[in-house]
Amino acid sequence: MFAVAFPLNTCAAQEIPREDTVYTSSSWQIPGWNILLGVDSCSYMVGIMYPTLYLYSAFTDEWIPYLAESYRWVDKYTLELKIRGEAKWWDGVPITAKDVKYSADLGKKYTIPWATPMWDYITEVKAVDDKTVQIFTSGDKLNYFQILSILFQQNLFVLPEHRWSALEAELGGKIITEFKDDDPAKIVGGGPYKLLRWSEEAYYYQRVDDWWGKAIFGLPNPKYLAHRMYKDNVAVALAYEAGDVDMMTHFTPKIWEIWEVKKLARRTYYSDAPYYRNHNIVVLFINWKKPLDDPNVRRAIAYALPYQDMISKAYFNYSVQASPSLIHHLGPSAQWIDEALVKKYGYGFDLNEAKSILDAAGIKDKDGDGVREMPDGTELGPYTIQVPYGWSDWMMMCDMISANLRSIGIDCATEFPDFSVWWDRLGKANYDIVIGWTADIGFNHPWNVFRVVLDPRLKHPAGNWENYPNTDSIPLIDAIPKETDAAKLKTIYTTLQEMVLKDLPCIPLFYGATWYEYSDDYWVGWPKEEFDPWFSNFWNWPSNMPVWFYLVKKGQTPTKPAWIDALKVPTSKIFGDLGVVIKPPPVTTTATIPTTVATAVTAVTTVEKTVATTIEKTSLQTVETTVQKEVPTMDLVSIAGAAIVALIVGLLVGRVTKREK
Repeated sequence: MFAVAFPLNTCAAQEIPREDTVYTSSSWQIPGWNILLGVDSCSYMVGIMYPTLYLYSAFTDEWIPYLAESYRWVDKYTLELKIRGEAKWWDGVPITAKDVKYSADLGKKYTIPWATPMWDYITEVKAVDDKTVQIFTSGDKLNYFQILSILFQQNLFVLPEHRWSALEAELGGKIITEFKDDDPAKIVGGGPYKLLRWSEEAYYYQRVDDWWGKAIFGLPNPKYLAHRMYKDNVAVALAYEAGDVDMMTHFTPKIWEIWEVKKLARRTYYSDAPYYRNHNIVVLFINWKKPLDDPNVRRAIAYALPYQDMISKAYFNYSVQASPSLIHHLGPSAQWIDEALVKKYGYGFDLNEAKSILDAAGIKDKDGDGVREMPDGTELGPYTIQVPYGWSDWMMMCDMISANLRSIGIDCATEFPDFSVWWDRLGKANYDIVIGWTADIGFNHPWNVFRVVLDPRLKHPAGNWENYPNTDSIPLIDAIPKETDAAKLKTIYTTLQEMVLKDLPCIPLFYGATWYEYSDDYWVGWPKEEFDPWFSNFWNWPSNMPVWFYLVKKGQTPTKPAWIDALKVPTSKIFGDLGVVIKPPPVTTTATIPTTVATAVTAVTTVEKTVATTIEKTSLQTVETTVQKEVPTMDLVSIAGAAIVALIVGLLVGRVTKREK
C-alpha cells in the first residue's frame, strides 16, 4: 500500500492511503479556508465544507436540492425554501433558516464577493421559522435571475451562525480581511468532507461518515480528497502524467498526445477536439485610467491583439475567438447580437489599422523614442500586462500582446506575479492591463455578463474589474430581468452592446475552456461525453459534489446514483411554477405568442432542444441548432414578468457544448 506522509504545521502527520484518496490540482493560492474572502481567494475545495441551498450545472441547466428540500413561489416577489429536517452542522447543531438569513445578511454588513452583489436586487432574506426561508424582492428591484443565483454558490454559502457570530464579535471587520480559518479542529461545516490537515505543499479533506446527508444522498466514495500545490502548469502536467494527480484543472499544451501518443489512461471531457467544454468569455481588461481610458487608445489596442495566434499557438485551438458583442455567439443567445452594430464598431487583428487610429487622434511619437505621446504630451507607457505566474498559456499571450503594443508605439512589458499579488492588485485597481474572465454561461446569460462587466456598482472580484464608471449601464442592466417584450429586450441588449463596442470596457478574446483532465489509474467514472450523470466544472464547489458519489476505485463499475434523476429540476420547471403563481392557466385557451418568444420560452412548455456543435481540431466554427417547440394551453406571455425570454436564451446557451461527432 502506497501512502504519503510529511510534517505538517497544523496537526500530527498520519498516513493517507493512496487507494482511498483522490488527488487533485487546481489552485495556486497559499492555504486559507475563510470562505468570506471569496472562493478565488481561498484554498481549493473550501466550498465542499459548506452547504448551498441547491447544486447547479450550467451545462445541463439543472438543479439538485441540497440543503433545501423544496421551493415554493409565494407570489411574484417571494420565493420560499424549506430546509431539510436532517441537516445539521458537524458539531450536532441543527442547520436552520436562521443560518441562511445570517449568511445572506453578512453581504449587507461586509463586502463579500459571493454575497454582497445580490443586495442590489434582494430586499430581505427572512427566517419564517426554523426550517423555512423566504427571499424577497420588490417592484423596483424585481430580478428573478438574482433570486435563482442565491440558490447556489454564486451568491450564498450557508455558514453556522453560532460559530461565525462569535468570530464577528471577536474579530470585527478582520473577519473578511485577515482571518484565515486554517485550524482544522476549529472549522464547523455541514458538508460531506472536512479539512483534515494542510501544508503549503498539499492539503487533505476527510469524508464525514456521520454526515447528515447520508440518509438522502449516501456517502461519497473517496474517503479523502486532496489538493497538491505546484509551481506552474509544466510541473503539474508532469505530475499528472506520472499518476500523482487524479484530476486537475490546468492548461496543458497538446493534451491529446498524453493518450494518443503516450497511451496513458488519461482524458478530458471530450476525447478529441476541442477536448474541453467552454463556459465564460475571456477578455482583456484595460484599467479605466488616463490615458488608457481614451477610446482611441483602447480601440487601437483591440486591433493590435493577435487573436488567432493566441488561440492557435498559445491555446492550442481549445476554443475560438469570441464575439466583440460580449454575447456568446455559439448558440441561441446569438439572437441578441446586433450584427449591424458589430460590423460598424467591430475590430480584428490589423496593426496598420491600430497605427492609423492613433495617428488620426493625434497620438504620435513626437520625440522619436518609439513611444507615442497623447496630444497633451503624456507618453503611452510604460505599462505592464500581467497574469499570474504559472498560467503558461496566458503568459504566452501576454508576450504576444506586449510585443504588438510596442510595435504600434505603446510601451508595454509583461509581468507575472504570484496569484495572490495579482489578485490583490486587481482589488486595489493597481494594474494597467490584464487578461481575465467574465460570467459563466447558464440560466442568466447574456444578462449576467453585462452585469459583471459594465455595472459600476460592482468592484473586483464581484465584477467591473476594469473600473468602468458609466452609470448609464445601470438602468439597462436593471431593466432586463423585468422586461416582457422581446423587441424591447432586443433594444436594451443592443444599447449595451453599443456601449461595449464603443467604450471597450473590455476586449473579448475567446471562450474559456473548462479545464478538466482526469486519470483512470486509481479512480474511474469521471464525467465525460459518453458518461455524464452530472457535470459542474471543478471550480464550482459544492455544485460538482455528485461526482464523488459515482466515482469508484479502479476495477469497480461506476453507476449513476438514483437520487440525481429523482431530485434534479430544470430551470424551466422553476420558472413554470412561477408562471402559475403570476397568472393561473386558463383551462381551454391556447396561447398565441411571437416566434422569438416561442423559441426562447421553455418555462412551462415541452421543448426538445439539441444544440449540436461540429468541431474540428483547429476550429469551432459550425453550430447547428434545432429547436422543436410545442405551445402549451397557457398564456405564456404572462410569465414574462420574469424576463423569461432573456432567461431561456441562457438555458439554451448552457447546452451549446454538446457536440455531434
